Amino acid sequence: MNHTPLPKPVPPLEPVPAALSRIVLSGPPAAGKSTIGRLLADRLGLPLTDTDANIVDKYGVISEIFVERGEDHFRRIEREVVRRALRRLLDRPGIVSLGGGAILNPGTRAQLRHPAIKVVHIDIDVDTVAQRLTAPHRPLLRGAGSPVENWLALVNEREPLYEQVATFRVQASNSPPSTVVNRVVDVLTGLQRAEEYAKYADPDDDGSGQQR
Repeated sequence: MNHTPLPKPVPPLEPVPAALSRIVLSGPPAAGKSTIGRLLADRLGLPLTDTDANIVDKYGVISEIFVERGEDHFRRIEREVVRRALRRLLDRPGIVSLGGGAILNPGTRAQLRHPAIKVVHIDIDVDTVAQRLTAPHRPLLRGAGSPVENWLALVNEREPLYEQVATFRVQASNSPPSTVVNRVVDVLTGLQRAEEYAKYADPDDDGSGQQR
């Protein structure tokens, strides 16, 4: 009778550390947040909430809301959709993709400063945006100037708010969405590992190798 012990089953691989994150994607119009969000959700196996898509599903086309009810009405709708999405995000890891103007609301910015949430700001340059803009679908880019000029003015106005809430920023100019996703995962993985390490770090170690 063979008494050779049977090999133990290989334990399942742990998920990528980034898959434990609560991620919010922010950035200007045409930065690619929705596409990046879908790819990132597939990569990490996380649920995705696209707040603009939720608004369209429940209230109709965003550009029509602007025309028929005005920006103030849209922002009230947006705030409620975003508020619910960010509250759900605190219950379990996931991804929320925000519309470009969601950070205008002080309540949204307060939610985004929660320590459990990682806000990934997607940066994009004017040249790349110029190839993507379709102004009729972006009501805030209509006006006296060209869509690109209006986009630049809008981004410059919002930049302090984007910077205020961003955990880190990722450059998306001249890069396919899959590359941007890789960059996001790399940074999130580093942050997650640093947080795990900090749990076990010696509180008397100042990082120099010397005990305090």
